[in-house]
Amino acid sequence: MSRYVSLFLLALVWGTSVPTDFVLAAPSFHADRNYPDLGLRIRVLGKSEPEPLPPCKTYTYTFTRGEEHFTRDLCDPRELWYATQHAGQWRDEAGNRLILGRATRLLPSFHGELKHVSREAFDQALADGACAFDPASASSLREWVQAFSACTPKDAEPLRTTSFNLLTALFFPVEEPATLVYAFRVKVRALNGTSAPSDWYCAVIGIADGTQKAKVRKDFETQFLANVAALAPSGTASSPALQPKNLTGALPSAAIPDSPSRTAARKSVANMRDWWYAETPDYIFLSNIRSAAGKSLIKELQQTLPVLRGAFAKLIPPLETAVDVSVVRICETEETYKAYVGRNMEWSSGVWNPMRRELVILSQGKDKDRTLEIIRHEGFHQYLFYATRGLEHAVWFNEGHACFFESAVVDSKGRVDLPEDKRCDHLLRNLDLAADQIPRLIHLSYEAFYSGSEEQRSLNYTTAWALVYFLRKGAPAEKRTAYASILDTYMKTLAETKDADKAVTAAFANVSMPRFQADFVTFWKTRRGMARRFDPLN
Repeated sequence: MSRYVSLFLLALVWGTSVPTDFVLAAPSFHADRNYPDLGLRIRVLGKSEPEPLPPCKTYTYTFTRGEEHFTRDLCDPRELWYATQHAGQWRDEAGNRLILGRATRLLPSFHGELKHVSREAFDQALADGACAFDPASASSLREWVQAFSACTPKDAEPLRTTSFNLLTALFFPVEEPATLVYAFRVKVRALNGTSAPSDWYCAVIGIADGTQKAKVRKDFETQFLANVAALAPSGTASSPALQPKNLTGALPSAAIPDSPSRTAARKSVANMRDWWYAETPDYIFLSNIRSAAGKSLIKELQQTLPVLRGAFAKLIPPLETAVDVSVVRICETEETYKAYVGRNMEWSSGVWNPMRRELVILSQGKDKDRTLEIIRHEGFHQYLFYATRGLEHAVWFNEGHACFFESAVVDSKGRVDLPEDKRCDHLLRNLDLAADQIPRLIHLSYEAFYSGSEEQRSLNYTTAWALVYFLRKGAPAEKRTAYASILDTYMKTLAETKDADKAVTAAFANVSMPRFQADFVTFWKTRRGMARRFDPLN
Protein backbone atom coordinates (compact mmCIF):
# COMPACT_ATOMS: atom_id res chain seq x y z
CA MET A 1 0.00 0.00 0.00
CA SER A 2 2.68 2.52 0.96
CA ARG A 3 4.41 2.26 -2.44
CA TYR A 4 1.32 3.37 -4.33
CA VAL A 5 0.40 6.09 -1.83
CA SER A 6 3.93 7.52 -2.02
CA LEU A 7 3.81 7.61 -5.82
CA PHE A 8 0.49 9.39 -5.71
CA LEU A 9 1.78 12.08 -3.33
CA LEU A 10 4.87 12.64 -5.48
CA ALA A 11 2.63 13.15 -8.49
CA LEU A 12 0.75 15.89 -6.66
CA VAL A 13 3.92 17.64 -5.50
CA TRP A 14 5.71 17.50 -8.85
CA GLY A 15 2.66 18.17 -10.96
CA THR A 16 3.04 14.95 -12.91
CA SER A 17 0.40 12.40 -13.74
CA VAL A 18 -0.34 9.48 -11.46
CA PRO A 19 1.50 6.33 -12.68
CA THR A 20 -0.66 3.84 -14.52
CA ASP A 21 0.13 1.00 -12.13
CA PHE A 22 -1.41 2.99 -9.29
CA VAL A 23 -4.77 3.05 -11.09
CA LEU A 24 -4.51 -0.62 -12.04
CA ALA A 25 -3.82 -1.58 -8.42
CA ALA A 26 -7.49 -1.21 -7.48
CA PRO A 27 -9.12 -4.64 -7.06
CA SER A 28 -10.73 -5.83 -10.28
CA PHE A 29 -12.46 -9.03 -11.34
CA HIS A 30 -11.86 -10.35 -14.85
CA ALA A 31 -11.41 -13.61 -16.76
CA ASP A 32 -13.97 -16.36 -16.22
CA ARG A 33 -12.65 -19.58 -14.70
CA ASN A 34 -14.32 -22.85 -13.75
CA TYR A 35 -14.10 -24.29 -10.25
CA PRO A 36 -15.70 -27.75 -10.33
CA ASP A 37 -15.41 -28.37 -6.57
CA LEU A 38 -17.40 -25.17 -6.04
CA GLY A 39 -19.74 -25.83 -8.95
CA LEU A 40 -19.13 -22.25 -10.10
CA ARG A 41 -17.77 -20.23 -12.96
CA ILE A 42 -16.45 -16.99 -11.46
CA ARG A 43 -14.20 -14.04 -12.15
CA VAL A 44 -11.41 -14.08 -9.61
CA LEU A 45 -9.33 -11.15 -8.45
CA GLY A 46 -7.39 -9.64 -11.36
CA LYS A 47 -3.60 -10.18 -11.52
CA SER A 48 -3.84 -12.46 -8.51
CA GLU A 49 -2.37 -15.76 -7.45
CA PRO A 50 -4.35 -18.45 -5.61
CA GLU A 51 -3.30 -18.90 -1.99
CA PRO A 52 -3.47 -22.29 -0.29
CA LEU A 53 -5.15 -22.33 3.09
CA PRO A 54 -2.48 -23.21 5.69
CA PRO A 55 -3.10 -26.33 7.79
CA CYS A 56 -4.82 -25.82 11.11
CA LYS A 57 -2.52 -25.11 14.04
CA THR A 58 -1.99 -27.94 16.49
CA TYR A 59 -1.58 -27.41 20.23
CA THR A 60 -0.01 -30.24 22.21
CA TYR A 61 -1.35 -30.68 25.74
CA THR A 62 0.14 -32.87 28.46
CA PHE A 63 -2.41 -34.54 30.74
CA THR A 64 -1.88 -36.40 33.99
CA ARG A 65 -3.88 -39.39 35.17
CA GLY A 66 -2.43 -40.60 38.46
CA GLU A 67 1.23 -41.21 37.73
CA GLU A 68 0.60 -41.53 34.02
CA HIS A 69 1.46 -38.64 31.70
CA PHE A 70 0.19 -38.51 28.15
CA THR A 71 -0.07 -35.92 25.40
CA ARG A 72 -2.88 -35.03 23.02
CA ASP A 73 -2.92 -32.82 19.96
CA LEU A 74 -5.80 -30.34 20.06
CA CYS A 75 -6.94 -27.62 17.66
CA ASP A 76 -8.88 -24.39 17.62
CA PRO A 77 -12.48 -25.40 16.74
CA ARG A 78 -13.06 -22.22 14.72
CA GLU A 79 -9.98 -22.94 12.62
CA LEU A 80 -11.10 -26.53 12.01
CA TRP A 81 -14.57 -25.30 11.06
CA TYR A 82 -13.20 -22.56 8.80
CA ALA A 83 -11.24 -25.15 6.82
CA THR A 84 -14.46 -27.09 6.13
CA GLN A 85 -16.24 -23.95 4.87
CA HIS A 86 -13.33 -22.32 3.04
CA ALA A 87 -13.58 -22.58 -0.74
CA GLY A 88 -10.64 -20.58 -2.05
CA GLN A 89 -8.68 -17.37 -1.76
CA TRP A 90 -6.62 -15.14 -4.04
CA ARG A 91 -4.20 -12.25 -3.47
CA ASP A 92 -3.16 -9.67 -6.09
CA GLU A 93 0.10 -7.77 -6.45
CA ALA A 94 -1.09 -4.96 -4.17
CA GLY A 95 -2.10 -7.35 -1.37
CA ASN A 96 -5.86 -7.19 -2.00
CA ARG A 97 -7.57 -10.49 -1.20
CA LEU A 98 -10.68 -12.33 -2.25
CA ILE A 99 -11.84 -15.18 0.00
CA LEU A 100 -14.71 -17.46 -0.91
CA GLY A 101 -16.64 -19.65 1.49
CA ARG A 102 -19.44 -22.17 1.07
CA ALA A 103 -22.02 -22.42 3.85
CA THR A 104 -22.76 -26.02 4.78
CA ARG A 105 -22.56 -26.20 8.61
CA LEU A 106 -22.68 -23.74 11.50
CA LEU A 107 -19.72 -23.27 13.83
CA PRO A 108 -19.97 -25.81 16.70
CA SER A 109 -19.87 -24.50 20.24
CA PHE A 110 -17.86 -26.18 22.99
CA HIS A 111 -18.21 -25.69 26.71
CA GLY A 112 -15.23 -26.68 28.77
CA GLU A 113 -12.09 -25.44 30.44
CA LEU A 114 -9.94 -25.85 27.33
CA LYS A 115 -10.36 -23.59 24.32
CA HIS A 116 -8.93 -26.30 22.03
CA VAL A 117 -10.51 -29.63 21.07
CA SER A 118 -9.51 -32.90 19.45
CA ARG A 119 -10.34 -33.49 15.81
CA GLU A 120 -12.55 -36.40 16.84
CA ALA A 121 -14.57 -34.22 19.23
CA PHE A 122 -14.86 -31.53 16.58
CA ASP A 123 -16.06 -33.96 13.89
CA GLN A 124 -18.67 -35.33 16.28
CA ALA A 125 -19.90 -31.85 17.18
CA LEU A 126 -19.99 -30.72 13.55
CA ALA A 127 -22.21 -33.67 12.64
CA ASP A 128 -24.66 -32.82 15.42
CA GLY A 129 -28.05 -31.45 14.43
CA ALA A 130 -27.32 -28.21 16.31
CA CYS A 131 -24.83 -27.30 13.57
CA ALA A 132 -27.29 -27.75 10.74
CA PHE A 133 -27.30 -24.73 8.43
CA ASP A 134 -30.76 -23.63 7.24
CA PRO A 135 -30.38 -21.87 3.88
CA ALA A 136 -33.87 -20.41 4.23
CA SER A 137 -33.13 -18.78 7.59
CA ALA A 138 -31.80 -15.21 7.63
CA SER A 139 -30.55 -15.64 11.18
CA SER A 140 -28.72 -18.86 10.28
CA LEU A 141 -27.04 -17.12 7.34
CA ARG A 142 -26.07 -14.11 9.45
CA GLU A 143 -24.58 -16.38 12.13
CA TRP A 144 -22.58 -18.26 9.51
CA VAL A 145 -21.36 -15.07 7.79
CA GLN A 146 -20.27 -13.57 11.09
CA ALA A 147 -18.25 -16.67 11.99
CA PHE A 148 -16.68 -17.02 8.54
CA SER A 149 -15.79 -13.37 7.91
CA ALA A 150 -14.66 -12.69 11.51
CA CYS A 151 -16.63 -9.43 11.23
CA THR A 152 -19.82 -8.25 12.89
CA PRO A 153 -22.26 -7.80 10.02
CA LYS A 154 -25.14 -5.37 10.17
CA ASP A 155 -28.50 -6.07 8.56
CA ALA A 156 -28.09 -7.50 5.08
CA GLU A 157 -28.93 -5.33 2.09
CA PRO A 158 -30.58 -7.22 -0.80
CA LEU A 159 -29.04 -6.40 -4.17
CA ARG A 160 -30.92 -6.11 -7.40
CA THR A 161 -29.83 -9.02 -9.59
CA THR A 162 -29.49 -8.33 -13.30
CA SER A 163 -27.80 -11.63 -14.10
CA PHE A 164 -29.87 -14.48 -15.46
CA ASN A 165 -27.64 -16.90 -13.52
CA LEU A 166 -27.65 -15.17 -10.11
CA LEU A 167 -30.58 -16.12 -7.90
CA THR A 168 -30.03 -13.74 -4.99
CA ALA A 169 -27.25 -11.58 -3.54
CA LEU A 170 -26.86 -9.81 -0.22
CA PHE A 171 -24.41 -7.15 0.91
CA PHE A 172 -23.46 -7.19 4.61
CA PRO A 173 -22.17 -3.80 5.85
CA VAL A 174 -19.36 -4.24 8.38
CA GLU A 175 -17.48 -1.75 10.53
CA GLU A 176 -14.07 -2.91 9.35
CA PRO A 177 -12.82 -0.07 7.09
CA ALA A 178 -11.12 -2.25 4.46
CA THR A 179 -13.47 -5.24 4.23
CA LEU A 180 -16.51 -6.01 2.08
CA VAL A 181 -18.75 -9.02 2.75
CA TYR A 182 -21.31 -10.58 0.39
CA ALA A 183 -23.48 -13.69 0.31
CA PHE A 184 -25.04 -15.06 -2.87
CA ARG A 185 -26.77 -18.03 -4.48
CA VAL A 186 -26.86 -19.03 -8.13
CA LYS A 187 -29.32 -21.01 -10.21
CA VAL A 188 -28.30 -24.63 -10.68
CA ARG A 189 -29.85 -26.04 -13.83
CA ALA A 190 -30.54 -29.71 -14.33
CA LEU A 191 -30.36 -31.55 -17.65
CA ASN A 192 -34.17 -31.49 -17.90
CA GLY A 193 -34.17 -27.69 -17.86
CA THR A 194 -35.38 -27.16 -14.29
CA SER A 195 -33.38 -25.06 -11.85
CA ALA A 196 -32.77 -25.06 -8.11
CA PRO A 197 -30.91 -22.73 -5.73
CA SER A 198 -27.27 -23.47 -5.01
CA ASP A 199 -25.68 -23.42 -1.59
CA TRP A 200 -25.00 -20.02 -0.08
CA TYR A 201 -21.57 -18.68 -0.96
CA CYS A 202 -19.78 -15.90 0.86
CA ALA A 203 -17.23 -13.49 -0.61
CA VAL A 204 -14.92 -11.51 1.67
CA ILE A 205 -12.86 -8.80 -0.03
CA GLY A 206 -9.90 -7.37 1.87
CA ILE A 207 -8.69 -4.04 0.47
CA ALA A 208 -4.96 -3.46 0.97
CA ASP A 209 -4.12 -0.73 -1.54
CA GLY A 210 -6.22 2.13 -0.17
CA THR A 211 -8.96 1.97 -2.83
CA GLN A 212 -12.25 3.36 -1.55
CA LYS A 213 -14.78 0.74 -0.48
CA ALA A 214 -17.41 2.30 -2.73
CA LYS A 215 -15.31 1.71 -5.86
CA VAL A 216 -14.45 -1.87 -4.91
CA ARG A 217 -18.09 -2.51 -4.13
CA LYS A 218 -19.18 -1.21 -7.53
CA ASP A 219 -16.56 -3.26 -9.38
CA PHE A 220 -17.32 -6.46 -7.47
CA GLU A 221 -21.05 -6.17 -8.08
CA THR A 222 -20.75 -5.29 -11.78
CA GLN A 223 -17.82 -7.56 -12.63
CA PHE A 224 -18.09 -10.54 -10.25
CA LEU A 225 -21.73 -10.88 -9.23
CA ALA A 226 -23.03 -9.98 -12.68
CA ASN A 227 -21.08 -12.87 -14.21
CA VAL A 228 -21.07 -15.62 -11.58
CA ALA A 229 -22.79 -18.80 -12.74
CA ALA A 230 -23.25 -22.44 -11.87
CA LEU A 231 -21.33 -24.87 -14.02
CA ALA A 232 -23.31 -26.79 -16.59
CA PRO A 233 -24.53 -30.22 -15.44
CA SER A 234 -21.99 -31.91 -17.73
CA GLY A 235 -19.20 -30.03 -16.01
CA THR A 236 -18.28 -28.28 -19.25
CA ALA A 237 -18.29 -24.54 -19.82
CA SER A 238 -16.52 -21.86 -21.80
CA SER A 239 -13.24 -22.00 -19.85
CA PRO A 240 -11.14 -24.96 -18.73
CA ALA A 241 -11.61 -26.48 -15.31
CA LEU A 242 -8.81 -26.07 -12.79
CA GLN A 243 -8.01 -29.44 -11.29
CA PRO A 244 -5.00 -30.20 -9.08
CA LYS A 245 -2.73 -32.64 -10.87
CA ASN A 246 -1.69 -35.79 -9.05
CA LEU A 247 1.86 -36.62 -10.08
CA THR A 248 2.16 -39.61 -7.80
CA GLY A 249 2.76 -41.90 -10.76
CA ALA A 250 2.30 -45.66 -10.87
CA LEU A 251 2.07 -46.12 -7.11
CA PRO A 252 -1.24 -47.94 -6.39
CA SER A 253 -3.75 -45.84 -4.48
CA ALA A 254 -4.06 -48.61 -1.87
CA ALA A 255 -0.45 -47.92 -0.87
CA ILE A 256 -1.33 -44.36 0.20
CA PRO A 257 -2.82 -44.39 3.71
CA ASP A 258 -5.50 -41.81 4.34
CA SER A 259 -5.38 -39.29 7.16
CA PRO A 260 -6.95 -35.91 8.05
CA SER A 261 -3.65 -34.15 7.32
CA ARG A 262 -3.31 -35.75 3.88
CA THR A 263 -6.92 -34.93 3.02
CA ALA A 264 -6.46 -31.32 4.14
CA ALA A 265 -3.25 -31.04 2.11
CA ARG A 266 -4.97 -32.22 -1.07
CA LYS A 267 -7.91 -29.91 -0.44
CA SER A 268 -5.59 -26.93 0.01
CA VAL A 269 -4.62 -27.07 -3.68
CA ALA A 270 -7.96 -28.19 -5.13
CA ASN A 271 -8.92 -26.10 -8.16
CA MET A 272 -5.81 -23.93 -7.86
CA ARG A 273 -4.12 -22.99 -11.09
CA ASP A 274 -0.57 -24.36 -11.40
CA TRP A 275 -0.67 -26.24 -8.06
CA TRP A 276 -0.32 -30.01 -8.00
CA TYR A 277 0.65 -32.78 -5.61
CA ALA A 278 2.56 -36.04 -5.46
CA GLU A 279 2.53 -38.69 -2.76
CA THR A 280 4.31 -41.57 -1.10
CA PRO A 281 3.02 -43.58 1.88
CA ASP A 282 4.88 -41.24 4.26
CA TYR A 283 4.88 -37.93 2.35
CA ILE A 284 2.67 -35.61 0.35
CA PHE A 285 4.41 -32.95 -1.76
CA LEU A 286 2.51 -29.83 -2.83
CA SER A 287 3.96 -27.37 -5.33
CA ASN A 288 3.22 -24.71 -7.91
CA ILE A 289 6.51 -25.20 -9.78
CA ARG A 290 5.63 -25.09 -13.48
CA SER A 291 8.91 -26.13 -15.08
CA ALA A 292 9.74 -29.68 -16.11
CA ALA A 293 12.91 -29.43 -14.00
CA GLY A 294 10.81 -28.56 -10.96
CA LYS A 295 8.56 -31.55 -11.44
CA SER A 296 11.65 -33.70 -11.90
CA LEU A 297 12.75 -32.43 -8.48
CA ILE A 298 9.55 -33.73 -6.91
CA LYS A 299 9.96 -37.12 -8.55
CA GLU A 300 13.47 -37.31 -7.14
CA LEU A 301 12.10 -36.44 -3.70
CA GLN A 302 9.49 -39.20 -4.02
CA GLN A 303 12.33 -41.66 -4.54
CA THR A 304 14.96 -40.34 -2.13
CA LEU A 305 13.20 -38.71 0.83
CA PRO A 306 11.55 -41.95 2.03
CA VAL A 307 15.01 -43.59 1.86
CA LEU A 308 16.49 -40.73 3.83
CA ARG A 309 13.67 -41.03 6.33
CA GLY A 310 14.82 -44.60 6.89
CA ALA A 311 18.32 -43.27 7.62
CA PHE A 312 16.85 -40.80 10.12
CA ALA A 313 15.08 -43.67 11.85
CA LYS A 314 18.21 -45.84 11.85
CA LEU A 315 20.14 -43.29 13.90
CA ILE A 316 17.20 -41.94 15.92
CA PRO A 317 14.54 -44.65 16.23
CA PRO A 318 11.03 -43.24 16.68
CA LEU A 319 9.52 -43.43 20.15
CA GLU A 320 6.30 -44.60 18.50
CA THR A 321 5.64 -46.07 15.09
CA ALA A 322 2.30 -44.37 14.36
CA VAL A 323 3.12 -40.97 12.87
CA ASP A 324 1.18 -38.57 10.67
CA VAL A 325 1.92 -37.97 7.01
CA SER A 326 4.74 -35.50 6.39
CA VAL A 327 3.48 -32.52 4.37
CA VAL A 328 6.06 -30.72 2.19
CA ARG A 329 4.98 -27.56 0.32
CA ILE A 330 7.42 -26.12 -2.24
CA CYS A 331 6.74 -22.60 -3.53
CA GLU A 332 8.11 -21.58 -6.92
CA THR A 333 8.41 -17.84 -6.32
CA GLU A 334 9.66 -15.71 -3.47
CA GLU A 335 6.39 -13.74 -3.49
CA THR A 336 4.29 -16.89 -2.99
CA TYR A 337 6.61 -18.15 -0.27
CA LYS A 338 6.63 -14.87 1.67
CA ALA A 339 2.86 -14.51 1.48
CA TYR A 340 2.41 -18.05 2.77
CA VAL A 341 4.95 -18.16 5.63
CA GLY A 342 4.20 -14.62 6.84
CA ARG A 343 6.26 -11.59 7.69
CA ASN A 344 8.14 -13.16 10.61
CA MET A 345 9.63 -15.89 8.41
CA GLU A 346 9.86 -14.17 5.02
CA TRP A 347 13.65 -13.93 5.39
CA SER A 348 14.01 -17.73 5.32
CA SER A 349 14.31 -20.25 2.49
CA GLY A 350 12.66 -23.11 4.33
CA VAL A 351 10.83 -23.63 7.59
CA TRP A 352 9.37 -26.56 9.47
CA ASN A 353 6.28 -25.28 11.25
CA PRO A 354 5.40 -27.78 14.00
CA MET A 355 2.13 -26.03 14.88
CA ARG A 356 0.93 -26.28 11.29
CA ARG A 357 2.56 -29.72 10.81
CA GLU A 358 3.98 -28.57 7.49
CA LEU A 359 7.38 -28.11 5.89
CA VAL A 360 7.43 -25.09 3.55
CA ILE A 361 10.31 -24.57 1.10
CA LEU A 362 11.23 -21.80 -1.34
CA SER A 363 12.49 -23.38 -4.55
CA GLN A 364 15.97 -22.23 -5.50
CA GLY A 365 15.10 -22.37 -9.20
CA LYS A 366 17.79 -23.93 -11.35
CA ASP A 367 19.93 -24.66 -8.29
CA LYS A 368 18.26 -28.01 -7.60
CA ASP A 369 21.06 -29.15 -5.31
CA ARG A 370 20.47 -26.18 -3.01
CA THR A 371 16.72 -26.86 -2.92
CA LEU A 372 17.37 -30.52 -2.03
CA GLU A 373 19.84 -29.46 0.65
CA ILE A 374 17.22 -27.22 2.29
CA ILE A 375 14.61 -29.99 2.14
CA ARG A 376 16.96 -32.56 3.67
CA HIS A 377 17.85 -30.15 6.48
CA GLU A 378 14.29 -29.10 7.29
CA GLY A 379 13.04 -32.62 6.60
CA PHE A 380 15.12 -33.89 9.50
CA HIS A 381 13.48 -31.36 11.82
CA GLN A 382 10.11 -32.61 10.58
CA TYR A 383 11.06 -36.26 11.19
CA LEU A 384 12.49 -35.58 14.65
CA PHE A 385 9.31 -33.81 15.74
CA TYR A 386 7.12 -36.76 14.80
CA ALA A 387 9.58 -39.45 15.90
CA THR A 388 9.94 -38.03 19.42
CA ARG A 389 6.31 -36.99 19.91
CA GLY A 390 7.02 -33.29 19.67
CA LEU A 391 9.58 -33.21 22.49
CA GLU A 392 11.80 -30.14 22.52
CA HIS A 393 15.41 -31.12 21.84
CA ALA A 394 18.71 -29.51 22.68
CA VAL A 395 19.31 -27.15 19.79
CA TRP A 396 22.82 -28.50 19.04
CA PHE A 397 21.38 -32.01 18.70
CA ASN A 398 18.52 -30.87 16.46
CA GLU A 399 20.44 -28.46 14.23
CA GLY A 400 23.59 -30.58 14.27
CA HIS A 401 21.76 -33.60 12.88
CA ALA A 402 19.87 -31.46 10.35
CA CYS A 403 23.23 -30.20 9.05
CA PHE A 404 24.62 -33.74 9.21
CA PHE A 405 21.88 -34.98 6.86
CA GLU A 406 21.60 -31.97 4.56
CA SER A 407 24.55 -33.14 2.42
CA ALA A 408 23.39 -36.79 2.35
CA VAL A 409 23.60 -38.63 -0.97
CA VAL A 410 21.13 -41.38 -1.93
CA ASP A 411 22.38 -43.57 -4.76
CA SER A 412 20.36 -45.53 -7.32
CA LYS A 413 20.38 -48.62 -5.10
CA GLY A 414 18.97 -46.79 -2.10
CA ARG A 415 22.23 -46.51 -0.18
CA VAL A 416 22.78 -43.36 1.87
CA ASP A 417 26.19 -41.74 2.15
CA LEU A 418 26.84 -39.04 4.77
CA PRO A 419 29.88 -37.05 3.61
CA GLU A 420 31.52 -34.08 5.23
CA ASP A 421 29.42 -30.95 5.00
CA LYS A 422 30.50 -27.79 3.19
CA ARG A 423 30.87 -26.26 6.65
CA CYS A 424 34.12 -28.19 7.06
CA ASP A 425 36.26 -25.35 5.67
CA HIS A 426 34.61 -22.88 8.04
CA LEU A 427 35.25 -25.25 10.94
CA LEU A 428 38.93 -25.69 10.16
CA ARG A 429 39.42 -21.93 9.97
CA ASN A 430 37.78 -21.54 13.40
CA LEU A 431 38.59 -24.89 15.02
CA ASP A 432 39.87 -23.58 18.35
CA LEU A 433 36.88 -21.24 18.74
CA ALA A 434 34.51 -24.09 17.93
CA ALA A 435 36.13 -26.45 20.44
CA ASP A 436 36.20 -23.76 23.14
CA GLN A 437 32.46 -23.12 22.85
CA ILE A 438 31.34 -26.76 23.06
CA PRO A 439 30.65 -26.73 26.85
CA ARG A 440 28.45 -23.66 26.40
CA LEU A 441 26.92 -24.67 23.09
CA ILE A 442 25.46 -27.97 24.30
CA HIS A 443 23.36 -26.09 26.89
CA LEU A 444 22.28 -23.16 24.71
CA SER A 445 18.60 -22.38 24.36
CA TYR A 446 17.11 -21.91 20.91
CA GLU A 447 16.93 -18.16 21.46
CA ALA A 448 20.59 -17.98 22.44
CA PHE A 449 21.68 -20.26 19.58
CA TYR A 450 20.05 -18.05 16.95
CA SER A 451 20.82 -14.66 18.53
CA GLY A 452 24.00 -12.60 18.27
CA SER A 453 25.94 -11.69 15.16
CA GLU A 454 25.73 -13.52 11.84
CA GLU A 455 29.29 -14.75 12.42
CA GLN A 456 28.34 -16.24 15.78
CA ARG A 457 25.22 -17.93 14.43
CA SER A 458 27.26 -19.40 11.60
CA LEU A 459 29.83 -20.72 14.08
CA ASN A 460 27.03 -22.22 16.19
CA TYR A 461 25.69 -24.16 13.20
CA THR A 462 29.17 -25.26 12.16
CA THR A 463 30.10 -26.42 15.66
CA ALA A 464 26.79 -28.30 16.09
CA TRP A 465 27.36 -30.10 12.77
CA ALA A 466 30.99 -30.90 13.61
CA LEU A 467 30.00 -32.21 17.03
CA VAL A 468 27.35 -34.55 15.59
CA TYR A 469 29.71 -35.68 12.81
CA PHE A 470 32.40 -36.45 15.39
CA LEU A 471 29.97 -38.43 17.56
CA ARG A 472 28.34 -40.27 14.63
CA LYS A 473 31.39 -41.00 12.48
CA GLY A 474 34.63 -39.86 14.10
CA ALA A 475 34.49 -41.45 17.55
CA PRO A 476 32.99 -44.78 16.34
CA ALA A 477 35.56 -45.06 13.52
CA GLU A 478 38.36 -44.66 16.06
CA LYS A 479 36.57 -46.89 18.60
CA ARG A 480 36.56 -44.18 21.25
CA THR A 481 34.34 -46.06 23.72
CA ALA A 482 34.32 -43.16 26.20
CA TYR A 483 32.01 -41.28 23.82
CA ALA A 484 30.01 -44.22 22.50
CA SER A 485 27.00 -43.75 24.79
CA ILE A 486 26.59 -39.96 24.60
CA LEU A 487 23.86 -39.84 21.98
CA ASP A 488 22.00 -42.91 23.23
CA THR A 489 22.05 -41.60 26.81
CA TYR A 490 20.76 -38.26 25.59
CA MET A 491 17.79 -39.86 23.79
CA LYS A 492 16.97 -42.25 26.65
CA THR A 493 17.05 -39.49 29.27
CA LEU A 494 15.00 -37.13 27.10
CA ALA A 495 12.30 -39.77 26.66
CA GLU A 496 12.20 -40.31 30.42
CA THR A 497 12.43 -36.71 31.67
CA LYS A 498 11.05 -34.68 28.72
CA ASP A 499 13.81 -32.20 29.62
CA ALA A 500 16.48 -31.53 26.98
CA ASP A 501 18.95 -29.87 29.34
CA LYS A 502 18.75 -32.78 31.80
CA ALA A 503 19.32 -35.13 28.86
CA VAL A 504 22.45 -33.23 27.82
CA THR A 505 23.77 -33.22 31.39
CA ALA A 506 23.25 -36.97 31.67
CA ALA A 507 24.81 -37.60 28.25
CA PHE A 508 28.08 -35.84 29.16
CA ALA A 509 28.09 -36.73 32.88
CA ASN A 510 30.94 -39.23 32.61
CA VAL A 511 32.90 -37.35 29.96
CA SER A 512 35.99 -35.30 30.73
CA MET A 513 35.16 -32.16 28.80
CA PRO A 514 38.79 -30.92 28.46
CA ARG A 515 39.78 -34.32 27.07
CA PHE A 516 36.73 -34.36 24.80
CA GLN A 517 37.60 -30.93 23.40
CA ALA A 518 41.21 -32.02 22.79
CA ASP A 519 40.11 -35.20 21.01
CA PHE A 520 37.63 -33.15 18.96
CA VAL A 521 40.43 -30.82 17.79
CA THR A 522 42.83 -33.69 17.05
CA PHE A 523 40.21 -35.52 15.02
CA TRP A 524 39.45 -32.54 12.79
CA LYS A 525 43.10 -31.67 12.32
CA THR A 526 44.59 -35.05 11.49
CA ARG A 527 42.25 -38.07 11.81
CA ARG A 528 39.32 -37.55 9.41
CA GLY A 529 40.25 -40.19 6.84
CA MET A 530 38.85 -43.22 8.66
CA ALA A 531 35.64 -41.35 9.54
CA ARG A 532 34.98 -40.56 5.88
CA ARG A 533 34.86 -44.31 5.19
CA PHE A 534 32.81 -45.17 8.30
CA ASP A 535 29.11 -45.83 7.72
CA PRO A 536 27.01 -45.19 10.85
CA LEU A 537 23.96 -46.70 9.14
CA ASN A 538 25.47 -50.24 9.05
